[in-house]
Amino acid sequence: MACAAVHTGDAFLAGALAHIDCQAQAIGAYGFSALASPGSPVSIAATSLLTIFIALFGIRVMLGHPMDRRDIIGDVLKLGIMLTLATSWPAWRIVGYDLVIQGPAQIARAIGLGAGLPGSGGDLAARLQNIDRGLAAFNTIGSGRLGVAQGDWFQLGFARSAFLTGTLGPLALVRLTTGFLLAVTPLMAGLLLFGVTRGVFEGWGRALVTVFLASIMLTVVYGVELAMLEPWLLDALQRRATEQQTLDAPVEILVATLSFAVVALLSIFVVARLAFHASFSFTAVFHGRSEHAEAREGRSSASPAPHHAEPSRGMVVAQSVSDNLRREERLANISRTEGRRADRGDGAPATLAAQTATQSNNEALGGTWRRQSRRPSAAARRRDQT
Repeated sequence: MACAAVHTGDAFLAGALAHIDCQAQAIGAYGFSALASPGSPVSIAATSLLTIFIALFGIRVMLGHPMDRRDIIGDVLKLGIMLTLATSWPAWRIVGYDLVIQGPAQIARAIGLGAGLPGSGGDLAARLQNIDRGLAAFNTIGSGRLGVAQGDWFQLGFARSAFLTGTLGPLALVRLTTGFLLAVTPLMAGLLLFGVTRGVFEGWGRALVTVFLASIMLTVVYGVELAMLEPWLLDALQRRATEQQTLDAPVEILVATLSFAVVALLSIFVVARLAFHASFSFTAVFHGRSEHAEAREGRSSASPAPHHAEPSRGMVVAQSVSDNLRREERLANISRTEGRRADRGDGAPATLAAQTATQSNNEALGGTWRRQSRRPSAAARRRDQT
């Protein structure tokens, strides 16, 4: 699609804005068609990714990998979204293209009409062009400063440059980025299938949200700029038509145009930060139960272990009674065993009793290191020798 050429003169800004918008629409529509055609490299790559995804799904079924209902539904949704975005232009035009291209203008029109902003009726480009014409005329006649033949050319010329840059630059950035993101939709659709590349798909979706909101924001900002500059410029030109001096006008218009240029650029940054730092995840619905479980386990392992409370007095008494019962039951079992062996007369009870006594001694604290033989003193040895 051939877009209208841009010519120099008093219609430069309106022609440039129309050309940029035309190029963005052409890139988004014809770029999508070129990448989604059956013989394109992107279409072949998407088909390969789809084949790999189906093969991996079949392998998981053959190996008996546990899959719940959430996993199956997520895989089916991924396949449906991928095929819709990569192959169906009519569906994508309704769902994505028209929404991103035409939706911001409709929303901004509703906001502007409610707030009474100029340019909300669809004539934003024409009114911005009128501002540029007024700045050019003011630059020609100057502020009427004595001794300056051509007016305050530096301030007024720089003010017009700031106005054109602050209008064309942000709009071109947002609209051309929109066209590019719409064009690479078939490529991004294939990245949805795998967890390794799903983050790129989510970033692409967040970028679409960014340009959508940025288009609305810029339209509102330019409406406020028109509401400020139109009456100011009309008053300044009327004063110069009656040969009145407007010595403060060059600095005022320079500050105003520079301020709105900075505001337009910063508004894109603010919207991008809002879209990319939001906690909402586009692909959260596709995460299986295992991934959520791993995330919860990672959070639980990273968190410090809770401190166990000291047992109550009742629990201590119950534990002591239980230990006494187990000890009495063990002694009763030993007594029954010795009685049965005494009846048979095999002399084993003495040995068993000795082993039990030794075990009881070993259980005492420090019993392992106790000396078993007596240690006579030196005086006792001399007494025994005499």
